[in-house]
Amino acid sequence: MVHKSWLVLMPLMVLLMGCTAHKAATTHSSSNTEYGKFNGVTLDVSRRHYRVSTLRRYIHLVADNHGSFIQLHFSDDKDFAIENNYVGQSIKNARKINGVWHNKKTNQFFYSQAEIKSLVKDAKRQGITLIPEIDTPAHVTALVETMKANGKAKLAKQVSWYSKSYRDEIHLNQAGIQFVNKLNDEVGEDFANQSNARFHLGGDEFTDKVKSNAPYVKYLNATSQNVEKMGFIPEAWNDGFLNSSLSKLNKDIQVTYWSWTADQHGSLGKQRQKYWASMPKLIKHGFKVLNYNDYYLYFNLSKANISKKNVNYMISDMKQYWKPTLWHNDNDTTLKSKRGIVGSSVSLWADAAGSITDQQVYQASNKFIKTFLKLAEDR
Repeated sequence: MVHKSWLVLMPLMVLLMGCTAHKAATTHSSSNTEYGKFNGVTLDVSRRHYRVSTLRRYIHLVADNHGSFIQLHFSDDKDFAIENNYVGQSIKNARKINGVWHNKKTNQFFYSQAEIKSLVKDAKRQGITLIPEIDTPAHVTALVETMKANGKAKLAKQVSWYSKSYRDEIHLNQAGIQFVNKLNDEVGEDFANQSNARFHLGGDEFTDKVKSNAPYVKYLNATSQNVEKMGFIPEAWNDGFLNSSLSKLNKDIQVTYWSWTADQHGSLGKQRQKYWASMPKLIKHGFKVLNYNDYYLYFNLSKANISKKNVNYMISDMKQYWKPTLWHNDNDTTLKSKRGIVGSSVSLWADAAGSITDQQVYQASNKFIKTFLKLAEDR
């Protein structure tokens, strides 16, 4: 999923203020009562491929700086970046180019199940939780293309539809639920048996509805309960958490809060602030949340943004203003404590990364991540 491509089009100063980091923690219990201590990094491995060796560097970076997790955003409109036999993506129908698996039919890059298991093993040794994110119901265009190209066209037609606003989406019906559960079952096998194991279900940028969303409530409850059966804490983006549905949604879902309006302004933005649940409202209704503030905690990769001058500006801006209770843009909030806030995350999105190398990304984000993890722990 990597959303927030709009930042790439903003003036540089505003764009820079939109980047920030998310912090990790040393507590590794799903019954964690020390709020704000489960902090980490979200990597967009769908829009740009990181070599396995680079992912290991990030695992060690987060561990060395008292972080707790790395979230891997596997699915988006550009690429479905993980081996999954159910949807027809396997090393059997792929070729390895310069050490990276590529789907022969779509040329999409992906991580093999063996590579994932190796990364999970390394993360366990470092006390880090690796979190898979399979974003649905939207951000699935590459997944649909993968299925169509690899003998699963009938299934793709059955479970998906094309939205003018958000491209391909999974149907919010029983067929869609069954499909996503089977998809997640296979992914979950590779990420199981971790301390504080989590599974991110996506749920961003899929609808313009603001007053009610009963089909999504049923869909998210079913898919979240499915990953719970596998031993995961379910997570989801805040977009589908409407005020009208809070009493109906599974309270075990931990909400990764990135924006109150999904970056919409004008009349739609005002409507969303009226009908979408704020972070304080979610906490009041018993949900646990994580701070993914896209104004300060998003690092949108581009050649301009990875310059030393711009990274230093983002670090300075984050140090001066961000705190775990600052949950929407740079606006002050009504939150007086971290109660209910499990942790935070910095996110490296790759909407406009271009030809930036792994080494360039790591060098640009290294200090930014270290600074964030320190702030998240101390504040």
